[in-house]
Amino acid sequence: MLSPSPGQGPHAVNGVRDRLREAGIRLPRAAAPNYSYVAVQTWGELAFVSGQIPKDDGRLAYEGRVGEDRTLDEAVAAAELCAANALAQLDSTVGLERIARVLKLNGYVASTDDFVEHPSVIEGASRFLEAALGERGRHARTALGVSRLPANALVEIELVAGLHPA
Repeated sequence: MLSPSPGQGPHAVNGVRDRLREAGIRLPRAAAPNYSYVAVQTWGELAFVSGQIPKDDGRLAYEGRVGEDRTLDEAVAAAELCAANALAQLDSTVGLERIARVLKLNGYVASTDDFVEHPSVIEGASRFLEAALGERGRHARTALGVSRLPANALVEIELVAGLHPA
């Protein structure tokens, strides 16, 4: 069983929503997958969030590659939006109140061969999760560069979260 973080029991949802509101952040609408998979798969007290690309209200907000037609700042913003989508998926599937901790974040950045700042891009997602969830948003992380992502997305993230018991 996962232990809750201090002061982060099952009613912590108000804290997350308050943090988001104070930061002027709204979670996007959780989009249904386009193919034959689920957006969130739970197993016991774990939630596996499928890859999230930077969509805003169903529209791809950032496409292309860093170093070619997109800047580092745009890629960081795309990573933040991916993290917001991941939280929206968790909220729609299990509820924000069940998130005990984000355990692992994998980030993929579409970039040119000479771009090497992948960790700086995925830091946008990490900072977003920590801003939204506090200490519960800190996680282990991998940041990789790839030549292309689905739908020509600029960034994609996937994550694993530990859950409070239902």
